[in-house]
Amino acid sequence: MKFLIALLSIGFGVPAISQEKINFALPAASPSGSITQQLGTADVTITYSRPMARGRKIFGGLVPLDSLWRTGASGCTTIEFTQPMIMAGKTLQAGKYALFTIPGEKDWTIIINTDTALHGAFGYDTKKDILRFKVPSETAGKTQEAFTMTLEDINNKGGGNLCLAWENTMVNIPMSSPADEKIMAVINQRLITSKEANAELQYQAANYYYATGRDYKQAVIWLNEAEKADPENFYYPNLRQKILGDLKDYKTGLEAAKKALSLGEKKKMNGIPALKKRIADWEIIVQNK
Repeated sequence: MKFLIALLSIGFGVPAISQEKINFALPAASPSGSITQQLGTADVTITYSRPMARGRKIFGGLVPLDSLWRTGASGCTTIEFTQPMIMAGKTLQAGKYALFTIPGEKDWTIIINTDTALHGAFGYDTKKDILRFKVPSETAGKTQEAFTMTLEDINNKGGGNLCLAWENTMVNIPMSSPADEKIMAVINQRLITSKEANAELQYQAANYYYATGRDYKQAVIWLNEAEKADPENFYYPNLRQKILGDLKDYKTGLEAAKKALSLGEKKKMNGIPALKKRIADWEIIVQNK
């Protein structure tokens, strides 16, 4: 007994109890997120927090219907444009804005507000709204655990949809760059109305029509006129052969491709092997007709 007491007195046989404080790094309940997408010639950046559903009823539950919502969590959600952007027919100037919503059973009210320093919707002032409009609500194709914002349905004319999805609900907010409208106004005024004879402008207009899927035949007319004014320019017949290929006019396309090849070899342009292959393929198609 005396021996056991002696052992205990010097610490043998008794494990030490650690008093070290432990702090676990916990994941954020609503992780922050940001997306940037180009629409037309503008960059659109959305910054927001992404709450999780965690088995809760969201719209009509956690998020009341017909009430102002911060459209996320934590600080207010922001949307920023590097150039003007059109929403609901109104042009918003380049800048940073707060995005609020009022979810409804069949549609949502979308609100663009100038106050981006708010914590959520606290201190929200309707006087700082610059745009309000409604979009329909729809059932999502899959359940979304985290609130998600994406830019979808992007087209070559600078348009797209800002998609908001959470739980089984989704809304799409149409938006577009006004760049397309401005470019088309210049083309219509200078080439269609005034019939300006400007080879470079005709080429740029034809290239824009091709890129945006407009009137290919009109584009070919402009390129023919541009080639007459500047017959040594490789880019004019090269674009013309591309458009004619899409029109499946291979016979005329061959003439344009061979002209582009001749100029391209002379000027040591890139893409010559691909152009030669296209000519060979089209010659077979024309011969078999």
